[in-house]
Amino acid sequence: MILVGSTFFLAVAVGIIVLFLIYQRKQLQFILEKQELSNHFQKELLTTRIEAQEETLNQLSRELHDNVGQLLSSSKLLIGVTRRALTSPMEELKLAEETVAKAITELRAMSKSLNKDWLEQFDFIENLDAEARRINATKEFEMTIHHPEIINLPSDRQLMLFRIVQEAFQNSLKHGKADHINILVEQGDGNLKVMIEDNGKGFDVSNSSLQGVGMINIKSRAQMLGGSAKWQSSGSGTAVNVQIPIQEIV
Repeated sequence: MILVGSTFFLAVAVGIIVLFLIYQRKQLQFILEKQELSNHFQKELLTTRIEAQEETLNQLSRELHDNVGQLLSSSKLLIGVTRRALTSPMEELKLAEETVAKAITELRAMSKSLNKDWLEQFDFIENLDAEARRINATKEFEMTIHHPEIINLPSDRQLMLFRIVQEAFQNSLKHGKADHINILVEQGDGNLKVMIEDNGKGFDVSNSSLQGVGMINIKSRAQMLGGSAKWQSSGSGTAVNVQIPIQEIV
């Protein structure tokens, strides 16, 4: 009887332990599924937000090209007609015509840099070089770039990377008050590293209240590329370090 009773209680204890383990396993599975759903939701939310931003940029690009661009072209045409109609045109009219022509060129370059369809026809390196030429042409800022000839990324990922770099140096110009920006692109060991460094006034990286929409966009896009974005800043400037996984070029 004692043996039977002991066996019974042992079986009950084992059963309780097994049921507890099954319960724990189901709880863990539930938590993992909940976390996976949350991650999926966050990813979809980021994708939707970025798609909305891209559409906004496309609309801005079309507005610049179709509306503002046409107004500038008409102004250039009127200035040219007026200058040629005068027997002794003032030198200021010629200068005005040249200035408007330069503004049209800059506007078209900016419009293309905002247009997703146009960007997808080119790679990251080509667009980065074009952006540097546009900025350096202003004579107010200087941008230097060091990069490999090509990077092995699909066009949509190159576009997202370009938006990251574009956002970073625009932050340097607008908020950091920098006049020199250096961009270094390196690839190796399965990773692509991009550093955007400026000589601006810097900011307190640890102060979350100073992290605006631009920084949030950079972090979000880097995460969607499977990578990360980190900031280093001091009174002598700011550096944004972006790292994403990339397939090695053979």
